[in-house]
Amino acid sequence: MGTTPLSIQSLLHTAAPDIADLLGRARFFERMRASILAILPDAAGPHVRVAAYDNYRLRLHVSNGGWATRLRYMQPAIIQALAQRMRLHVVDIQIRVRPAAPSATHERTPRFVSDTARTHILRSAHYIEDRELAAALKRLARAGRSA
Repeated sequence: MGTTPLSIQSLLHTAAPDIADLLGRARFFERMRASILAILPDAAGPHVRVAAYDNYRLRLHVSNGGWATRLRYMQPAIIQALAQRMRLHVVDIQIRVRPAAPSATHERTPRFVSDTARTHILRSAHYIEDRELAAALKRLARAGRSA
């Protein structure tokens, strides 16, 4: 029963071939991104993502239209950089604006319920016939802290 937990990294390396292929593709995209960022300004780093590479076509996602325009002007330089650094043949580059997903870490805003509101919520809960709703209102009144 006393088995030691394995790290996620070790599990991924011993996993099925499909996951190994996925990891290899992710590493390949990361190498492509590093080669592209080597010729771009440092500020481009958080805004440029490699989305796909199929049939000698590269698809890049950028966070806004300004970066899309800059990359469209730099397409020949990007193609040349990938050819030189990775020996990768690229015929066309598609640039799409895809804003980054919102951060998963959302700062919680404390909510306060005044004493008057707490009293009204409790009185309302007393007269509500639906037991689940009344219980929820009572929990709300207990949970709200005074400022």
